[in-house]
Amino acid sequence: MGNYSLWPLFLAFGINTPPVSVEAYGTTTCNITDQVSSPHRNDVAFPYSSIIHFKFPAQKEWEPFDLFWYDGGMKPARPDELDADKELPREGMMFVGDSGKILGSFHCGQPRIIPEKKMFEFLGTEEIPEDTTERTANIWLDSFLSGEQSPGSFLYAGPVTETILLAAVALQAGRKIEWDAENMKVTNIEDANKFLYREYRPGWEL
Repeated sequence: MGNYSLWPLFLAFGINTPPVSVEAYGTTTCNITDQVSSPHRNDVAFPYSSIIHFKFPAQKEWEPFDLFWYDGGMKPARPDELDADKELPREGMMFVGDSGKILGSFHCGQPRIIPEKKMFEFLGTEEIPEDTTERTANIWLDSFLSGEQSPGSFLYAGPVTETILLAAVALQAGRKIEWDAENMKVTNIEDANKFLYREYRPGWEL
C-alpha cells in the first residue's frame, strides 16, 4: 500500500530521490516451549505491523526531511493540536512543519490545518470547502490519447518504489541502513546488500 499512499506525496512535493537512510521496527512472532515464550525471527513475510523511519536528502524546493510510515494499526502519538473530542483517523497523513500540522486523507486529500481555529484563520471563514478531488479510471487512457505521460509513469515511479523496497531491506537487516542510491548499495551493513538481489534457478536467469 505504500506505493499507492506515498505516490501523491512524491508528486506533490517533487521528491525525486530515495532516502539516504531507513530504520524499521516490525512486530515479531514467538514460540512457546514449556510455557516459556521465546522470539522467533520472521524472515519470510512482512510483519503484521511496523513503523518505518526514512531520512530524505534535500530536494529541489525542500530542505532534508523525515518521513514516518505506520501500518497494521500503528499510529503516531495523538498531536496536542487535535481537538479534544477527536482522534487520528484509521488511515491518513500528517504533515509536521515549523508553523503547525496538517492532516490529510490516504491520498493527501481533504487537508486540514489543526487545530481547527487555525484552519478558520487561514481560510477567513468557518466554512471548510468540501473535497472536490475526482479519481478517474480513464487517466491512463487519456494519456495514451494525448501522448502525454500519465501521473503513474514508470519515469516517475522509481524513487517511491525504491523507497518502499528499502523499508523491506531495513526490516530484514534488523538495523538502520545507510543507502547510497547512486551505487545502489547499503554502505553500513555489507551483509544487508544480499537482500537487494535474488539468485535465480538455473535456466531462469535474467
